Amino acid sequence: MTRKEIENKCNELTRDVFDGRLFFALENMKELIRQSTRSEYFYELESIEENYKNLLRYAYEGVADPQRNEILLSISASILNLADELKNHLLEDTYPVKRQTRIRLEGEFGTDSSAISAKIDEIFFSHEVSELLDSEKVPTPVSDSIFKLIWLSRELTDSHIKLIKYINQDKDVEWHEKCLIVSALTLSLLNFFDPQKLQLLSEFILKRDQQVYHRALTGLILALIRYDDRIPYYPHIIKLIDDLSKDDEIRKDVEAIILQLLMAGETERITKEFQEEVMPDMQKMMPKIGDKLQLDEVVEEDDPEEENPVWKEIIDEVPGLFEKIEKFSKMQMEGADVFMSTFAMLKRFDFFNTLNNWFVPFYHNHPALQAAGQEDEDIRHRLMEGLEKAFYICNSDKYSFALNFQAIPPQQRSMIVTHFEAELEQMKEMASEEEIVDPAMISNAIFTQYIQDLYRFYKLYPSKAEFDDIFQWKLKFNQLEFYRKFADEKTFTEQLAAFYFSKDHWKEAIAMYRFMETLGLSSSQLYQKLGYAWQKTGHWQEAMEAYQKAELFDTDRLWILKKLAWCSIKLNDFSQALEYIDQALKLQPEDLNLHSQAGKCHLNLKAYEEAIKNYNQVRFFSPGNLKALRPIGYSHFILGNMEQAAEAYHEILESTKEPGPYDLMNAGHVALCQGEREKALSFYRSALATTGFDKKLFVEAFREDSPYLEQHGVKPEEIPLIIDYLILE
Repeated sequence: MTRKEIENKCNELTRDVFDGRLFFALENMKELIRQSTRSEYFYELESIEENYKNLLRYAYEGVADPQRNEILLSISASILNLADELKNHLLEDTYPVKRQTRIRLEGEFGTDSSAISAKIDEIFFSHEVSELLDSEKVPTPVSDSIFKLIWLSRELTDSHIKLIKYINQDKDVEWHEKCLIVSALTLSLLNFFDPQKLQLLSEFILKRDQQVYHRALTGLILALIRYDDRIPYYPHIIKLIDDLSKDDEIRKDVEAIILQLLMAGETERITKEFQEEVMPDMQKMMPKIGDKLQLDEVVEEDDPEEENPVWKEIIDEVPGLFEKIEKFSKMQMEGADVFMSTFAMLKRFDFFNTLNNWFVPFYHNHPALQAAGQEDEDIRHRLMEGLEKAFYICNSDKYSFALNFQAIPPQQRSMIVTHFEAELEQMKEMASEEEIVDPAMISNAIFTQYIQDLYRFYKLYPSKAEFDDIFQWKLKFNQLEFYRKFADEKTFTEQLAAFYFSKDHWKEAIAMYRFMETLGLSSSQLYQKLGYAWQKTGHWQEAMEAYQKAELFDTDRLWILKKLAWCSIKLNDFSQALEYIDQALKLQPEDLNLHSQAGKCHLNLKAYEEAIKNYNQVRFFSPGNLKALRPIGYSHFILGNMEQAAEAYHEILESTKEPGPYDLMNAGHVALCQGEREKALSFYRSALATTGFDKKLFVEAFREDSPYLEQHGVKPEEIPLIIDYLILE
């Protein structure tokens, strides 16, 4: 079986379990086991199948069993666990990095639990000896091997659990090492479900160590999203989640995580926008800086701190640049990931070839950051202090910045640090003093940094193909069980709906607004936005229904009437549209769009005299509007008012440098009906000479207008002759 076939079969199997079709799940399991070479899978399947048959027999015989549901959940969970094991085994060869890492770990730790336990004890015992021999306290090491050992563990053994609990509780383990363990545990859980991993994450959450807590809660939420269908098979996990959801602080933080996950989904769009809007303008500005500041003639600076008034002039000469930069700065303050494109090229250091370095929090005494010489110690200290305080840069990008800094010539380092400190100070000024010291703001910044770290890992890690990209998940929070427990359904659902709406994610916004409706949150604004979202997806009937509900609240009536008219036009219900337009015109009689839409409706209803009145109103309020003159001229032509039609087309052709083919053609029709055949011939020839208007289009348009030509005096038998005469010239 191919990788895709295996994945599809496993997905089918899990859906069978979730739908209660265990017989079909077991049949699919047999097919997968036949693809493997391990006999233990057959024995495990036989055991599961025997237990299920016994349950079915007792149920059929009417034997009362108060534990039946519990046993059924256990059997279902066993099938899912075996399916996970099989999938990992069958796909192992398609994940070379994971497979090679597992082989190396088996060489280092052994394969049985006792050997692994002994090796772990050895690592920590050697640390304790070092601590006794050294006068200074030595931090407990969490090696790269331990990170990978946890990451690649499928079901945790007692040794793993003991190790992770020890790290959580031991005060000698540095905070950043605990953060790494939590990230390893999260990766492991997302790779292979194990309720013990959820339990351990919850213990890190309850310990409340800053930074560690944030990563553990983020990992838990990601797991609850991924395994939403699976959690119901583990009653003790349901209780664990229920207990956590009673904590108001955790509930607020879960909402922050959800919003930041959604914000991360905007990163690709923001990156594209930055590259297409800001960077070209910045490049335009660079020559101006060189010329106006005479950079090639600089000898010395009298006052290096004095601002140059020319800077603002340069920015002003690139229209819109300042506003664009200000827009991205505001987005950055709100948690948007505006640095992805900037730092993406700085992930090529050897540092990022080590898996756990993508998850390590930034701290100034990291071994990889100790390369600077003693003469640069002051500059290095200033940089590290600034980076540690830079709440708007994620940890991964801080390491990129610091590592790149080491490659910069020493004479330039001081200038860069000074500039960086100025940028940091500017960011502080953008945030209020209360926000800087507000624990909630600090907490949200940590969540933001960590989720941006995760984003960089899943998008930029060299072996990213071996990981299921969490940022490709379709997040439908209102359908997830944990959302109902953790989030304030009414208030927070409004926030989510507003987020989707503001980012033009119309389908998601529709889902949230409909969910709000089920929560009893009906309002005029809800139905207005629901209608607008339906409208943006081209679902005109659904939009109409939502706008009609909004109309019942008797607010924003003019806006709603306009939307109802527009949707009616899109549904080709022109009579209905006119009713809404008439009501709207009573409230806003000078609205040109309304008069224009009324004219369009009358044209489609063949009420040409009324259409002329509507478009004359547009001309009255906007005399130079040629777009209104076209339907006026055409309506006069259809009605046989050739003099008025000729006047209209004369004005159109005189006012247009390059008349369109249909303007010329319609002018020709009018002249033909007036008996001015030479004049008509000139118009028709000009129409045919128009770029992009070929003979086929000309013939089709002429035939469409033939009934009106016949109606106004052109003989039917002449029309095909006129057409052929023109196209054969």
